Amino acid sequence: MEQLYAVGITIIEFIQDWFSDSEGYFEMVNDISNPNRVMEFLFPIMSIVDSVFAAQLLLCMAFGGWLNSVLKWWLLEDRPYWWVRETDFYDQYDRPSLRQTRQTCETGPGCPSGHSETTAMLLVLVMCWVSHIMNDRNYYVSWWKFLMYPTCGMVLVSVMLARLFVGTHFPHQVVLGALVGAFLAPALCIYVSDPFIWQYGAYKTRSVSNAVKWHVLSAICTIVISVATYYGLKVCRWDPMWTVKLAFRWCEAPEHIHVSTTPMYNLVQATGYLLGWALWVTPKLAEYRHYTANRSLLIASFAVCLLTYILNQISNNICKGNALWYYAMHFVLYVVKPGLYLRLVPELAMWPYPKVQLLKNKSE
Repeated sequence: MEQLYAVGITIIEFIQDWFSDSEGYFEMVNDISNPNRVMEFLFPIMSIVDSVFAAQLLLCMAFGGWLNSVLKWWLLEDRPYWWVRETDFYDQYDRPSLRQTRQTCETGPGCPSGHSETTAMLLVLVMCWVSHIMNDRNYYVSWWKFLMYPTCGMVLVSVMLARLFVGTHFPHQVVLGALVGAFLAPALCIYVSDPFIWQYGAYKTRSVSNAVKWHVLSAICTIVISVATYYGLKVCRWDPMWTVKLAFRWCEAPEHIHVSTTPMYNLVQATGYLLGWALWVTPKLAEYRHYTANRSLLIASFAVCLLTYILNQISNNICKGNALWYYAMHFVLYVVKPGLYLRLVPELAMWPYPKVQLLKNKSE
């Protein structure tokens, strides 16, 4: 691994030197591709436009975030900005010096890259969504793929370069993250969310209540695996929070370290969203997509803005003095969020329209 890390450091040095004038651009790319930012802003916005797509996005982001956090604990790889200071691979006078930015000081293990995984999942979902619009809603444009595919490829490469530029990942870590994300998105949509919401395939003969129980059980299993991984590391005499200590030791600006980058917080967020998805996502969401024309975008937008503001205020005012209380309250918050955005908001948006009209549209 030291040889692989050393090659990665050489590549990072080259990227930081070659793109030395593009720090502002790469910081913007890092901000946009931040998994927490995607869930905080994109998920509520998509719940206004398309509840089914929002549910797909939530499942992919939640399961992908959980898998990413667990893999990081299983693989226990370093990050460039601290490895280059800790390693004995270099001589005392030949040690490389990597540039640090406000986004460098992440606290979890390095492999795989969560930003690359999130971007790959999101781009695959967007391509599937656009394909659905083109094929099923009579807006087909033959050349859209020639524009969409290269654009998505350039976006993914930009994110991967941005993660290398800030020195928070090695090249093989961003590549692995992108591969995991590109695989997860279609797999989860094809085999879980779409068959369940539209009631076909393995879910066609299964009752909704039984399917929900299976989803809840699966979400609980992810929690059990997370806890087992945490205490398994402790049994092996490996501190699960060792990377947090390294971050504080080698971060040039410790004020840039944020709790949302810790493995524990990411697992609490991901498992909370997974349980929320299991409890709140049902075939009812298909009705919201079919009746998109009979939804008030004004009411939906106002409700989403109000809910987002209230939830952010609650999150910001949770006491940080007690770690167990802090994580427990955030877990509850993440379980409740999907129900508010995917069930309450569409119901409020459809409230002004009479049920008779909805039934008429369904029969047509």
